[in-house]
Amino acid sequence: MSLRPGSRLPRGQWIVFGLLLSLSVAMMGASRTRLAGTLQTNANLILNPIEVAIDDGLDTLGSYWNTLTQLDSVRQENERLREENEVLRDQLARMPAIGRLNEDWTKISEAQQTSQFQTVIARVVMRDITDVRTKTIIVNRGSADGVLRGQVVIDAGGALVGRVSKVEAYNAVIVLVTDSSAVVVGEEAKSGATGTIRGQIGGLLEMSYVDSTDTLTKGEAVVTSGTVLPEGNVRSPYPPGLLIGTIISVTNDPNQVIQSALLRPAADLENANFVLVVMSHEGGFHSPSPSPSPSPTPTPSETPTPRPTPTAKPGPTPSPTQGLSTPPPY
Repeated sequence: MSLRPGSRLPRGQWIVFGLLLSLSVAMMGASRTRLAGTLQTNANLILNPIEVAIDDGLDTLGSYWNTLTQLDSVRQENERLREENEVLRDQLARMPAIGRLNEDWTKISEAQQTSQFQTVIARVVMRDITDVRTKTIIVNRGSADGVLRGQVVIDAGGALVGRVSKVEAYNAVIVLVTDSSAVVVGEEAKSGATGTIRGQIGGLLEMSYVDSTDTLTKGEAVVTSGTVLPEGNVRSPYPPGLLIGTIISVTNDPNQVIQSALLRPAADLENANFVLVVMSHEGGFHSPSPSPSPSPTPTPSETPTPRPTPTAKPGPTPSPTQGLSTPPPY
């Protein structure tokens, strides 16, 4: 309520103002007495636990609230860390395989540089070495890389792996030397004993038709002989000197004119990641060059009489790919 200049408060208001002022002065004076101090102390003792409980409750509620507000961010961070751990775990699991792949690549690259043949490196992309089907591997090189049917395949150590049996543009199928359809003439490196080698069940090789008078020794190496058949028109599809395997047992019957041996393949056909396809060796059939026949020379007293030139009867000409689907025993 506003007061105008020169106006006075009503009497009742002055009375109320006076009472409040007197009560305030009395309370200020009473607060200094022993009784007021005792009452204040007792009130503090009663109200202090309540105040502490309220403060603790408020702090707990505040902590819960902070936890609830941060729960989503914590969950997202945990998910991110879990994904990172999965990636690291996968990388650690692949490290041995990656390390071995790099080691194999180094070996095959060095083997290519030191090889006496012109070769191309091929990566093994599929492997079937069971005894149910033909034992083969598929590599990532094909006709686009110059690979041809019948070419010989070796590993980084120069050991015989097999021969190319089928070629497509960017891959090729290789029949392994351990397959029963693969036949190669081999000889013991030390004694020169020669025999026919075929694949056996279980991934081993059998060297058979060895003359009983020849010497076969357990632990000795057997290599390709590069034998040429007596007909003279067949080159061995296998270069001489390729390591085939090691003799692990010899079967020799005194009553027989031949003996045999069991070999362990030198090439690691189950784990090889890279192989070398030999491009510079040509094997198989080839046509013999025709020999010219001398023509008769007429004498001066004779008048040459034209005679019909005899026409040679066409004979069977072997195909360049003949005999390559199933390697012949040479």
